[in-house]
Amino acid sequence: MRFVRLHDASYERFAADAERMSFTQLPGYVATRRGEGQRVEVVGVVDGNPERLLAAAAVVMQPWRKFFFKANLVFGPTFADYSPEAEEAFYRGLVGWLKRTPRVVALRVVPMVVRAHYDDVERGPETERAKRVDALLAELGATHLDKDFNDSPDIQTRFVYVKDIEGMDLAQVTKSAGQQVRTAFNRWGTNGVEVRFNSPEDIGVLGDILTHTAERTGTTPPTRSELNYYKDLALKLGPEEAFFPVAVLRPAAYLAEIAAEREQVEAKVADFVEREAALAAEGKVLGKKQRNQLKELRSRLEVLERRQAETQAVRAEHGEEIVLAASFFIHSPHELTYLVSGAYAQFNDYYGIYFIHRAMFEWATRHDVRWYNFFGMTGDFSDAASDAGVVHFKRQFKGDAEEYVGTYDIPIRPLCAKLTNAVDE
Repeated sequence: MRFVRLHDASYERFAADAERMSFTQLPGYVATRRGEGQRVEVVGVVDGNPERLLAAAAVVMQPWRKFFFKANLVFGPTFADYSPEAEEAFYRGLVGWLKRTPRVVALRVVPMVVRAHYDDVERGPETERAKRVDALLAELGATHLDKDFNDSPDIQTRFVYVKDIEGMDLAQVTKSAGQQVRTAFNRWGTNGVEVRFNSPEDIGVLGDILTHTAERTGTTPPTRSELNYYKDLALKLGPEEAFFPVAVLRPAAYLAEIAAEREQVEAKVADFVEREAALAAEGKVLGKKQRNQLKELRSRLEVLERRQAETQAVRAEHGEEIVLAASFFIHSPHELTYLVSGAYAQFNDYYGIYFIHRAMFEWATRHDVRWYNFFGMTGDFSDAASDAGVVHFKRQFKGDAEEYVGTYDIPIRPLCAKLTNAVDE
């Protein structure tokens, strides 16, 4: 096996045939980072005659102290045909190559290796592959960082929540989810809400919602550079790989739906009342089942009256088109990742964020997606967790957590780093 630098065309062919590849390894991600002025190398391991590419990765060379670089490999490498031998050849080859590459002082790797599989949030045993990676990287001088993205913004998430939808259609996805999701999905087309797909040029809509969500939750709002990164990444990936779904309420449409349903319900109530009067003239009463049906119909009229009043008030304050929620999704081989999202809390009763997921599940089931990835969590599944509400929302879809091995730092030229730090001090 040989560690090699790759041509972009070879890497693109490799990515197109991958079973599962993180969005941080996609050719579009490489193009985005290069468009920002960063140096990105694509490397891999080949074997056989003719040679076959077994593993590949994109390594971002992050400028450090103006003159040096820190190499970053996030959620890679990707394997065409995994074996422990190929994995070892890749990491040993990568470290050896970086030691021969001028001005590289350190390597940070976040392997796409599962440490433990979960049943929902119940942890299974540690995988043998995770143990091998720990041992291999330790032999190469790595330090495992006991941190997560909530501890430091430069650390990648270790926990994601994923629903395996292989072979499912939308009806099966809906049936497999929790009651709240099923209720919301079944409201599709009944409350004046539609999901449209914005272009990357409309990134400000997502930015406004993310800022509102951050203010509400006490988290950090997105920076302009983050929003520009989402926009640039979407432009490089294209409209079939990057999506900005937005849930929009049209009050006039909902009020028309309410009026139409009220007319139908009132007709049914009138029919029951007429039958009740006829029976009373004969000294009889409606049966228990009919009385319960009449009670449910009158209760439904009360709900419709309340929803009409609420929607009229929303319309008076916010107009004829109201953004409820917005998200950013990325499609990679057989996977759809729910990267970022936000919603206006005062409009939660309109199911905006659920309708976004319904639209995206519908897309996923039609486009050979197996893994619907709700992405990052802290890994604390208790009610006291800082992201307890987010975890509760994701778990309604009935998936499973995945825990990765995390982040490792490997010194490449430790003396250069020490000298640079000493000068800075």
